[in-house]
Amino acid sequence: MKTTGHAGANLFGIEEARFTKPVYPGSTIQVKFTVKEKVDQEKKVVTEDSPKGADVASGIVKFLVDVVDETGETVAVATILTMVKKLEQV
Repeated sequence: MKTTGHAGANLFGIEEARFTKPVYPGSTIQVKFTVKEKVDQEKKVVTEDSPKGADVASGIVKFLVDVVDETGETVAVATILTMVKKLEQV
């Protein structure tokens, strides 16, 4: 599945999230995103009642989000889902 590479505005959901260590004001954190899984979705059949954009092929990308503090320790982990438009519109 090739995508447009822009998924920031398409947050679809949070599958799981866990905070493993407290973070305080003044702390410095870094966030790392890693693709865990890509799930293809079939194009929907379009009718005259379909919402705008229903004919666009898309997929779900699951990202592992790892948040670390200035010592390199993990302070939070999550799995988020984003909906992305496919480049190939078959």
